[in-house]
Amino acid sequence: MTSEPKITFFDFPSPVCKPKAWNPNTWKARLVLNYKQIPYKTVWLSYLDVEQTLIKAGGEGKATSTRHDDPSKPLYTLPALLDESGPQPVVVIDSLKIAEYLDEKFPERPVIPKKGRAFEHMFEEFFVATVVPFPLIPFTYEIQEEKSQPYFKSTIEARFGKIEDLSPEGPVRDAHWKDLENGFDKVAAVLDKNGPDVDFVAGGSEPTRADFILTAWLLCMRSVAPQEWKKRGVDQWANGRWAKLLKRTEEWQTVHE
Repeated sequence: MTSEPKITFFDFPSPVCKPKAWNPNTWKARLVLNYKQIPYKTVWLSYLDVEQTLIKAGGEGKATSTRHDDPSKPLYTLPALLDESGPQPVVVIDSLKIAEYLDEKFPERPVIPKKGRAFEHMFEEFFVATVVPFPLIPFTYEIQEEKSQPYFKSTIEARFGKIEDLSPEGPVRDAHWKDLENGFDKVAAVLDKNGPDVDFVAGGSEPTRADFILTAWLLCMRSVAPQEWKKRGVDQWANGRWAKLLKRTEEWQTVHE
């Protein structure tokens, strides 16, 4: 009889996406868990249930930010994990902190190598500054479970304005997707410095967290906007680099329930 996993991973579900994992930030952490072959179970949460669930689990005071509608209040978000394998339960919130925690506790197959830690931190900053996934926002709203949609819509509109006006179909959306492709092309141009036969960002034979950041965003794009993915020919972007990366990391994309 298989024992219950001691690690619980919290994620946002979608009733539309298959698999129902879609969020790029939670994918970053899920890919690390899978790559390191750590047994875990998934608990699916709506946006409305995140704060109370994480506080109840022991995560009070570990909010990652403050709320956009009220900066005086903490913002609890995902990914998060609960590790009950030790004498005291441990709650870790934020994909980078989760990767660091898992590397420390499960040092086999590290995703943030001790040599090159600065690079791993800088890569995410570079990616965020270069790739702007703006045209995904309306699609991301549509794939939310009904319970989460009002909250998601209100937080997005507090920052960017009405969702239906953000990337309307036609020339505006076309331009946004072109900008998105251009951003990925800039990332690809940097990665090309590794040479033609190198699969992974850091240049080694095994992936690091940088590869999982890229994979997470590609999985998000393909999940929330599959028709746009096909229409924009994302598989052909950067001479097929991103399709190759998704294939190369496929074994770590399992969604363990």
